[in-house]
Amino acid sequence: MKPRTEDEILSRAPLKVRLGDKDYEVPLLAVMAQREWRKNLFAELAPIISTFESKLAAGSMSQGLTAALLQFPEKIAELFFDYAKALSAEDREKILAEATEEQLIAAFEAVKAVAFPFSPTLEQMRQLVKANTASQP
Repeated sequence: MKPRTEDEILSRAPLKVRLGDKDYEVPLLAVMAQREWRKNLFAELAPIISTFESKLAAGSMSQGLTAALLQFPEKIAELFFDYAKALSAEDREKILAEATEEQLIAAFEAVKAVAFPFSPTLEQMRQLVKANTASQP
């Protein structure tokens, strides 16, 4: 997906995603709703990631990977639909019946980009603090 333009950001233009053979618009969540969505994202993904990492640490990468790969795609779809609350139940059924998992991941990535818009800024600030700390006597 292409990065959003300044006009799209300032006008709060909905995300445009193609799922199956249809284009959908996903309205952006406001700050408080987006914070709740992020909390839910972490709560939902933490057990999957934890299971994967514990199996990996125990030397059983194949079991951890299998468990993660079975749960992760379904969870990503659920998290996308949790963000895209404006989609009707009929839309959701149609999407799950006709879209590819690649399309769902692309749609989730678009949501993730607007849900975590501060990631590049955080990295820039980290670099500035690191440079400032290094230059301090």
